[in-house]
Amino acid sequence: MHNLYLATTFAGALVCLLASILLFSRRKEGKRSRTILAFIILFSVANYIPRFIALSNGEKPDVVVSAPMLLLAIFMLSSYLIYPIEVVSPGWLNFKRLVRLYLPLMGLSGIYFISVWAGVKYSVQHSIPEMLQFAGQFEVLFRLLLFLILFLSSFFIFFIPDAWKTNDVSNAWIRKYSIIISVNILAYVMVLVLNSVIIHTLYYYISVGCSLAIVHMDLFFFRTVMENRETVITEEQSQLNNILNKTAEISASSDRTLAIKTKNEILNEQLDAYMQKTRAWRNPDLSLNTLAAALYTNRTTLAQVIHDNGNINYTLYINRLRIEDFIQLIESNKSANFQDAFYFAGFRSRATALRNFRKITGMIPSEYFRHKNECFDFAEFQSAE
Repeated sequence: MHNLYLATTFAGALVCLLASILLFSRRKEGKRSRTILAFIILFSVANYIPRFIALSNGEKPDVVVSAPMLLLAIFMLSSYLIYPIEVVSPGWLNFKRLVRLYLPLMGLSGIYFISVWAGVKYSVQHSIPEMLQFAGQFEVLFRLLLFLILFLSSFFIFFIPDAWKTNDVSNAWIRKYSIIISVNILAYVMVLVLNSVIIHTLYYYISVGCSLAIVHMDLFFFRTVMENRETVITEEQSQLNNILNKTAEISASSDRTLAIKTKNEILNEQLDAYMQKTRAWRNPDLSLNTLAAALYTNRTTLAQVIHDNGNINYTLYINRLRIEDFIQLIESNKSANFQDAFYFAGFRSRATALRNFRKITGMIPSEYFRHKNECFDFAEFQSAE
């Protein structure tokens, strides 16, 4: 059993290392979520290797219920919360918000180091039940607190944040990711509760499997789109300078009518020109921050311009453009079916697309096109008479 545990640890480190390299090699410019995930999985490798070396030398690795290991587990959980936040709201995480997220962990780590400096001796126990008989001691109470924080914090992932409901990120992706992380946490809790080599070995299989599932989702989930979609998105970036230069020339050469226009009106024209030229709405990762940066303005000003142009908010504005694009794709026979057209127009999932189509048109796609064709046939009949 020892040899199986040793081999499993090595295989886990190798598989996670290869997955991390794959993610990093396929990172995209301006998209931090994949890079964040690559480093999270790479940190798992850094955790596996010392354990493998200790087992290879016949030594006992650090017990899982030690304070450093529990703090490390909380760090990994916190990191796995950063990734979906970045997926849902690209660019929202800045240095201050990142520090805020890790602040509880830093406080707990500070308590641990101060206690060690003060001479507190952390006894060796191998499981949570074994620790309970010494629950009156500070060093045991502290570790039980870390265990409780680790267990309860795992449920936080189901509430990140309500912004998910107003984003184009598929609810299916959110549910799957939440379930995968919860399975990983529950498996780790079993390791803490049951001191068994079999459980330890099984946990590595579950942990590595969860990591690979997340990597697979990041690389291949929502990728059932037309082959030329990536080409379109790439071309959008290369056309940016040309669009902005052209709109700048128009602004410089315009007459008095343009001179009396407000700053927001000019920005609205630039927005329309940019969107029609690049079809940026086809990029599912497009955000208000990204669009504002492309137009050299800030998100507050751009949001106001979008609102003044008859839209409730940015999300509705983008979804209207995607629905219009979808209708044009179907009517021009450029797409074979509704699902491909939805993905090509920029929606991340069919469910999100259908919900927005009904919200904007009041009908589902089949009803919409059937009604439109019936009206068209009736008009032709009248003209023939």
